[in-house]
Amino acid sequence: MTKNDSTAKQTVRVYSAEGNEIGTTYPKRAAGLVKKGRAHFVNDCDIRLNVSDVTTFTEENTMMDNNINTNNSANTEPVNKLYFDAREWILNKECKNNVGSRSFMQGPDGVINEAFMIGNWSWDWTEIISKIMLLPKNTLNTFTFWLNGGENDNCNEICRFEVIFNNDYENRYTYNLNRNFIKPVKKCNGWELYEIPFRTSDNEYTQFKFIAQRAYMTVLNAKDVSEYADLPDNADPYEQYRPQRHNIIFADGWPTNTNYSTVRLEQMYGQKQGDNNDAPTAQPQGFVPPKGFPFEVPQGFPFNGAGTNDATASSIAQSIAGITASLESLNNFDFNALRESLQSSLSGNPNLSADEVEEIIEDSMESTQDSISDAIEELNDALEELRETLGEMQD
Repeated sequence: MTKNDSTAKQTVRVYSAEGNEIGTTYPKRAAGLVKKGRAHFVNDCDIRLNVSDVTTFTEENTMMDNNINTNNSANTEPVNKLYFDAREWILNKECKNNVGSRSFMQGPDGVINEAFMIGNWSWDWTEIISKIMLLPKNTLNTFTFWLNGGENDNCNEICRFEVIFNNDYENRYTYNLNRNFIKPVKKCNGWELYEIPFRTSDNEYTQFKFIAQRAYMTVLNAKDVSEYADLPDNADPYEQYRPQRHNIIFADGWPTNTNYSTVRLEQMYGQKQGDNNDAPTAQPQGFVPPKGFPFEVPQGFPFNGAGTNDATASSIAQSIAGITASLESLNNFDFNALRESLQSSLSGNPNLSADEVEEIIEDSMESTQDSISDAIEELNDALEELRETLGEMQD
């Protein structure tokens, strides 16, 4: 920070809570702001405001108090509000495999705004960093942004936000933004609105960082949360069935050739996107339901054999019990355990690269899912035949 060398009058430079120079004022006025707790001295020539949302400030503006929104009341702590601005972020040059770009796109509210898309489906570790900001000490802050993507169907992605004080990376604040570690304020049209709170404590110099790996992640400029009060909160009705969340790189938000695509889930459950019907029972995170899963036992089962001879009833009951047990076993198949087992077995092979291991795992998972789907269809056909047979016997 340079020395204030104004020669016309003795003045004190004034900086916003975000660290931007917004004007000058007289020393007596500066001392009054500090005394009231609205600012603090950075040095003999500079003061920094303790709250954000300063609209204007010039040397002639002696009514500075009227231009400070303290967001304060008798029982409310002042909050320094910060917002993502893609123009103020850059790819971290310390990362050798950065993958990302900045561009304008349509946001969840239908307004075209600027965003930063980073990461890919591969192992490229990507970081974008903000400018270093000078924030007031011992202050509650919030950082607001829209987020899309940041998850894959293998549950092995990195989607992270970090706050770093005084370049001390070991004592950073880390916020994992995937797998519902942190609940968003709102979900709208595939986007999630986040307002991350943090305290500066005895720190001033602050830098933000977003990190992505193994999934595309898009961060979009955002306004204050109150600006989106009228924006509908429309979460994905099939969210609990998808191993990854919406990603704008897909036309529908998800790949159309997977079991968790919207078309497949609508076929399975008959629920359209936007319906208000209750969503089906949730499956374990990372679970990909195969075609025809879960099974439905035809009406009239189980059948106790009433009205038939003992031998026939016994035979049919055994068949029903066997088919039902088989379906129940398929219904409880643990895909996550299979993936973990394959990963553990293959990852230590020095002859296989990480991509080759992942390809083998994906092929095995797909083959298993196809086999289970075929088995479910055959067993359901068998149950249907039994139902017809029992119907004839009852008649």
